[in-house]
Amino acid sequence: MKISTHPSADWRLREAPFPFQTTYITPLKELPEFVGTMLTQFGVDEGDVWIELIVFEPRELIWYLRGRGFVCDERQLNRAVLQAENKPEMAELLECVLGQWTDFAFIPSPKEFVMYADHDEYTTIFARSAESLSALQTRMENKGFKAVTDWTWTGPRSPGVIDEGEDHV
Repeated sequence: MKISTHPSADWRLREAPFPFQTTYITPLKELPEFVGTMLTQFGVDEGDVWIELIVFEPRELIWYLRGRGFVCDERQLNRAVLQAENKPEMAELLECVLGQWTDFAFIPSPKEFVMYADHDEYTTIFARSAESLSALQTRMENKGFKAVTDWTWTGPRSPGVIDEGEDHV
């Protein structure tokens, strides 16, 4: 694992990176299965977590990183980039950071999808193709994960767009 605690300047995921998206309520009690289901759908080898905003001290993340030889605090992690260099590391890191009160993007390699999660416990997945997103949605639905329907992510800390006349969640 590599970590850059130098602030990522003014980086933000400002718009949807791919045209196809779906949002899930982040299942805090089922993070290993949630992360595993998502990563299994896409053939990724490594990935970066770009922390955009820390709302409350991410104690578990700080301890997770200390266990891997990185001593840092909340101030250093705000806008940091954490690079997982293999699949097991990637899964562990995502499980850990999804359980924290942070807003972050996960950018895997190869870049077949991008994930944005926020401290309000929503995880949005942007996919390169409608086919791969549909396959992911089927897998997530079969596992019982709750999709937020009729809602479109429009940017960080934005209310999104809710289709009129439709229920969401």
